[in-house]
Amino acid sequence: MPRVGSSLPKALTGALDRRGGPEEWFLGSLQTKVLGTLSKRGPSTVREVADALRRKFAYTTVMTVLGRLYEKGLVGREQRGKGYVYTPRFTAGELRDRMAKYLVDEIARDFGDVALAHFAGALDRHDRRRLASLRRGRSAP
Repeated sequence: MPRVGSSLPKALTGALDRRGGPEEWFLGSLQTKVLGTLSKRGPSTVREVADALRRKFAYTTVMTVLGRLYEKGLVGREQRGKGYVYTPRFTAGELRDRMAKYLVDEIARDFGDVALAHFAGALDRHDRRRLASLRRGRSAP
């Protein structure tokens, strides 16, 4: 019988390659870049976002991406003239918080007590002051 260890064979984890941040896991790199640019700029038109991206992407690509982000509820939009002004609905921190909550809820639902036991083990490996801070509802530095 194979020994069960703390890691999985590479063949099983290849699909879990997580380059970039969590935003890219959910949105992909293009949507993440457009949303990040919009977040830095604040309320912006498609042209303003495309220009801020130094025209690395076609205007129509940026327009499509902003439309998809709107459909996902990540940006708001208000009609101005013939176009829209887009506004991020969440700060970067709020978005990460929502993503983390979703992942934890899904893992707990899919794996049940096994996942909760692994979370507890991971907590045991963290610094006690950091854990105390997290329990009080704040992120540790």
